[in-house]
Amino acid sequence: MSLRTFWRKTHLIIGLVSGLVVFISSITGALYVFKDEVESLTHTFRHVESDESDLLLPSEVFAVARQALPDTQIHGAIYNGKSQVIEVIYYQESPLYYGAAYVHPSSGEVVKQVNFLRTFFGLVLAGHTSLWLPPTIGMPIIAVSVIMYLILLISGIILWWPKGKKRNGVFTFTKTNKFLIKIKEWHVVFGFYATFFVLIMLLTGAVWLFKGFERGVYRSFGGQKELGFSYPKSDISQAGTLPSHVNVVDSVFQLVSEEFGKEANIEIHDITDAESSILVEVNRKPGTYWQMDYLYYDQYTLAELTPEHIYGRYKNADMADTAIRLNYDIHSGGVGGLLGKLLAFLVCILSASFPVTGFLYWWKRTRESKKRKKEFMAELE
Repeated sequence: MSLRTFWRKTHLIIGLVSGLVVFISSITGALYVFKDEVESLTHTFRHVESDESDLLLPSEVFAVARQALPDTQIHGAIYNGKSQVIEVIYYQESPLYYGAAYVHPSSGEVVKQVNFLRTFFGLVLAGHTSLWLPPTIGMPIIAVSVIMYLILLISGIILWWPKGKKRNGVFTFTKTNKFLIKIKEWHVVFGFYATFFVLIMLLTGAVWLFKGFERGVYRSFGGQKELGFSYPKSDISQAGTLPSHVNVVDSVFQLVSEEFGKEANIEIHDITDAESSILVEVNRKPGTYWQMDYLYYDQYTLAELTPEHIYGRYKNADMADTAIRLNYDIHSGGVGGLLGKLLAFLVCILSASFPVTGFLYWWKRTRESKKRKKEFMAELE
């Protein structure tokens, strides 16, 4: 078997095995790209008339949320200023629930409740990350398919890299009306132009799927911190330092609001246990995540704590930290704004087309080959 034959068979077999997974991951990725923009236009309930009333404090918001969904674990509350509702996020693993209650920022009225797992984009994300299977089954399948897709990209370049001065049908389309040739050229020409961008999508996805790969990327940039997220511990020996009437979560919220402004995108989390710190996330540029500030405050002294991992204040992030922080925004195209998302959308659409055009080309060619063989045998009789 020649090397070229080996790569051709490898490309065919892996393409047939992984094609459906590649198609699902790609098409759901395309659908998810503009999630924020679509929801901004369709979720009109998020926008309210601002008034002179003060924003509800976190303790008041959490009390409303607990009453709205009793016995459901609250993850945090997201503030977006006076003109938007406060989004209270619920998340628990058993029984699984992921959703939100949208609370009016001054009246405390629950404007709407949403179970993210049952929304359109929730279903799209479930397909993208685990093929609508239990994560313990779906995610390993996705991980294996990422490796297969990398092999497909490599074998495709090897098989169709032009020899000599040949360019038509490889970098440009030829003028033909033959359906089989059109399919092949779609697969090959767009495949060449999309390979670099698909590779970026695959590698940024691999950062989440393979922790060893994530560590390797981080260390290659000289990173020395921890990659796992954790809360710095509060100094429990300082319990009783603050007056008993002081609500520490509200106090932390006021500190952060004074620093970043009351219109800032602020997500605050409640105290989870006696040692946990109070986490506040401030998104400097909503729609992206890499420039976020992760702030931690001692629940007994209100002193700001510095984490040992990469998720701290953005100003303290070095090049290696930034490389990992950028991962999601590169994967989603958000790092490039609307143009970046449009590019990500187009790459996903092309990626979804490759299993289809590859299968059609193989199927049509196989049928034509069988037809020619049958005609040849008929002539011999």
